[in-house]
Amino acid sequence: MPATAPPGTDAAAGADAPGGVAWLKAIRDLPDVPYKVETNARGQLILSPPKPEHSVPQFTVSRLAYEALGEVVGSEFAVHTSEGVKVPDVIWISEGRWAQVPEGAEASPVVPELCVEVMSATNTEAEMDEKRRLYFEGGAKEVWIVSQSHAVRFFDPDGEIEQSALTPGFPTEIQA
Repeated sequence: MPATAPPGTDAAAGADAPGGVAWLKAIRDLPDVPYKVETNARGQLILSPPKPEHSVPQFTVSRLAYEALGEVVGSEFAVHTSEGVKVPDVIWISEGRWAQVPEGAEASPVVPELCVEVMSATNTEAEMDEKRRLYFEGGAKEVWIVSQSHAVRFFDPDGEIEQSALTPGFPTEIQA
């Protein structure tokens, strides 16, 4: 099986982005790998195992975001960034942006308006800072970080904000 789709096809969208070819090859050659697969700017794979303490808050945030925003809410949504493929734990993307995602794309060249990262024991603040930067660089309007204690921090492109502008009233701590 080829590592990437032929140039010009929808599935090849973003394959030329940093780490894009390595990511496409990994998900196609290892379809049953039980990890979240991301890449860095050098095309190296970053594998994160799923853990129950991560999955429950991820589901809770996803449910609450859907109740508040509707439209398209997803989890484990792969996006191309300037430094590899990243996979936010939860996203919200408007119908307008969703329409810009090429049919058949395995990783979206369009960054959703909202990207949420749920921290686990292996995540660092520096890693979250970098992901925030990349999501905002790609056009995200907000990034939320959920701590291991389930506190929710909200960010816009200018920095940390007290409350989400997309979903005013979203809890600053979730019950998971």
